[in-house]
Amino acid sequence: MWKERALKKLKESGYKLTPQRIKLIDVLEEMGQCHPSLNDLLEEIQKEFPTMSFSTLYSNLLILKKLGLVELFSLGGETRVEVNTEPHLNIIEGENILDVNDPEIIEILQRKTGRKIKLVNVLVE
Repeated sequence: MWKERALKKLKESGYKLTPQRIKLIDVLEEMGQCHPSLNDLLEEIQKEFPTMSFSTLYSNLLILKKLGLVELFSLGGETRVEVNTEPHLNIIEGENILDVNDPEIIEILQRKTGRKIKLVNVLVE
């Protein structure tokens, strides 16, 4: 479902569906729920496209972010990719990240901060 929405949005916005861009979309569809790092994504894409650079990956992720298809966040010194762009919580325990969609918590946080909440990372032990 995310993949179809991403491809449609790219086409509607005038971006070419290059083989590398389609591979990135495929990999995000497959790995997205795990909140992959940029290095994880690049490693997976380079299996099919060994000459793809980190800068090409990053520029394509910035396009997806601009189109509202992904969010980027930092965890443990690495940039991670979030495909769930609805306001939610990430419960982080070690390397595991669990999405929690709780509109009530999001609304409380918005009221308390006076700002729109996109993503909240919660570290637990």
